[in-house]
Amino acid sequence: MTVLLITLISVFPHQYEITCENRSIEVESERIEFQDYVPLKTIVEVLNVNYVLNNANQRLYLTGGGHKLVLMANINTVVYDGVYQNVPFAPLYISQEVYFPVNAITSTLGKSFEKLIFIKEIKEAPLIDKISIIARGDSSVVTFEWKTPIEFDVQFSQKRVIIEIDGRYKNKINSKAKSVKSIKLSTFETYTQIEFDVENVNSFFERPHEVVFYNKITEEVRLIVIDPGHGGIDPGAVGKKGLYEKDANLGIALELKKLIKDSLKIDVLLTREKDIYLSLRERTNIANRNSADLFVSVHCNAAAKNKSKSRGFETFFLSEAKTDEARAAAALENAALKFDGIVPTDEISFILHDLAQNVYLEESNSFAEHIQASAEKSLSIPSRGVSQAGFYVLHGAFMPAVLVECAFISHVDEENLLKQKQFRKKVAHSIFRGIQTYIKDYERRLNN
Repeated sequence: MTVLLITLISVFPHQYEITCENRSIEVESERIEFQDYVPLKTIVEVLNVNYVLNNANQRLYLTGGGHKLVLMANINTVVYDGVYQNVPFAPLYISQEVYFPVNAITSTLGKSFEKLIFIKEIKEAPLIDKISIIARGDSSVVTFEWKTPIEFDVQFSQKRVIIEIDGRYKNKINSKAKSVKSIKLSTFETYTQIEFDVENVNSFFERPHEVVFYNKITEEVRLIVIDPGHGGIDPGAVGKKGLYEKDANLGIALELKKLIKDSLKIDVLLTREKDIYLSLRERTNIANRNSADLFVSVHCNAAAKNKSKSRGFETFFLSEAKTDEARAAAALENAALKFDGIVPTDEISFILHDLAQNVYLEESNSFAEHIQASAEKSLSIPSRGVSQAGFYVLHGAFMPAVLVECAFISHVDEENLLKQKQFRKKVAHSIFRGIQTYIKDYERRLNN
């Protein structure tokens, strides 16, 4: 009876692409009680985990990397290396296969077998009715017409604009803006891309149906965007004692927001204020579309080797990495690109084309130095100095932008510190003091 009921309520299947290391698979889900479930048998092949199912007692035994995970059908408890643990949703036994919720694969299987798993829903692209480019005062505006809103992404450099829209477009673009030149429209199976050049433009903001490009004149810092790295299905690095980087990042960012708003009376926007996933590109776009004056991405570091030795606070700005450690840090953070189906490429390929950050290269370096100097004075952990590397989250930021690695979550002592609210407050305060001293210097130079 249970199997029959499950079959009847399993409607509206979704397609997912699940990737681990260099292996990936597309799988169709079953919609059961408002959750998407997928069969584990094909997925564990991608994870390179052994799969043994006992149909008699409906128990699934998964082994790999020296670990063993036992799943029991219709029971919200798993056995991991001999220890019983609760899980939010029970595995289900359907037609002699074990099904598991898509949203619990990363937190349960990924954590158990120390695998970085990327999950992407495959959606059919909707149709775009009309795209126009018009002049509105001194601004150039790209407008969209569609039956239901469609997501789009804007990449903006000093003169070049690329807009990617998650929909299909079959018509021509009507342009009436003299400041927009060399329009190129490319249509693909699942998205549409527009490329064009703009004149006398250094900022943009987005509305649900349009993008406005204009020339912003900055005389003072009015808005700071704080970006707590990772979130949702992307946990970031995981400490030996189970601390997720995404949680530490958010805790520090929330404390930093309070300090800035209370003491500097400057508007602050967080890219996320809860445990949700945002693409690396969307984080920078939030800063660009809101015309932010400063951008700070908050992270915790992790070392693949020498975990007992790698420690400390470090501040980065976007440029070609000078050391292997800087390249490794960028590679770790850029790994989140896989959640969006993007394969990370050589850092130089996008840094050299990032005219936006080239304009703010010296300012970003100065911004990083102020934050690092403050951390060196106020934190008990080592100061690793200011470094440069190809962090994709800083790519395309049209403002001074930095990424802070607050401590090493891979170091047991620093993981313990990051768990403590008092230490997270100290880290936030050190970043705040760096922002404060930089703003004074920045505004003095802007207004001279």
